[in-house]
Amino acid sequence: MKIFSLLAVSALGQFDEDGVYDGEGWMTNGIVEADENDSSPPGRSFGLARTGDRGLPGSRRYADLEQMAKRTWKNAGFKKKDRFDSRKYWAYGCHCYLLGDRPLSEMGKGTPKDGLDSKCKRYKDCQKCAREEFGESCIGEFVQYTWKYSRKQGDFITRDAVGTCENALFQCDKQFVADTLAVKDIFDEQYHAFWGNFDNRDPDNCPSGGGGIPAPHQCCGGDGFPYQWMNENRNKCCNNEVIGISDMCY
Repeated sequence: MKIFSLLAVSALGQFDEDGVYDGEGWMTNGIVEADENDSSPPGRSFGLARTGDRGLPGSRRYADLEQMAKRTWKNAGFKKKDRFDSRKYWAYGCHCYLLGDRPLSEMGKGTPKDGLDSKCKRYKDCQKCAREEFGESCIGEFVQYTWKYSRKQGDFITRDAVGTCENALFQCDKQFVADTLAVKDIFDEQYHAFWGNFDNRDPDNCPSGGGGIPAPHQCCGGDGFPYQWMNENRNKCCNNEVIGISDMCY
């Protein structure tokens, strides 16, 4: 039965045994659309949208982000045992995919526990800035974007126009995938809700950065760049990128 299933997947579309889509068709909400340069059939779903992993809340809304990550890990040449494992990023630390109705967009609290948690905070901050720009309904759980991996450009691209909520959320997801690859070896089981019984609702586990007057912040990015929540005391925004406060802006 397993061999038959694998053959069926191979015949119907460019998916490997891990459910990683290897074509270049446009995708929306876990569904591959028709593309003149791609042989995969329209309507073929992938990732969590296809496998229906009931262990992850909101998994259908997470399908595009997970597929980007799986494709990135595969492109980097990792063997099957070292491929992207989505379970690591759910309910980790103080900011990673909180267990609620809005795991992608709900903000965490407190100082990140490590480098991985810091990347999750950056991801949440990116979406916070998108909401500030496009309204409270601009959240990953509700808004769908359309994307694909372009071999010619060697990167993920979207056909949603710059200056839209859809483009902004795509940029957040794309950056988060790159960030998690960069810190893939930073994972401490003690900070995981399921494997380490870490409770990010406990203020003792996720304390704030201390007292005093909060530093002024602003959003930097947009226009085809991922947003960043920037500390104005240390940085400034130059051409949609965060640079040091004393650096020259060219």
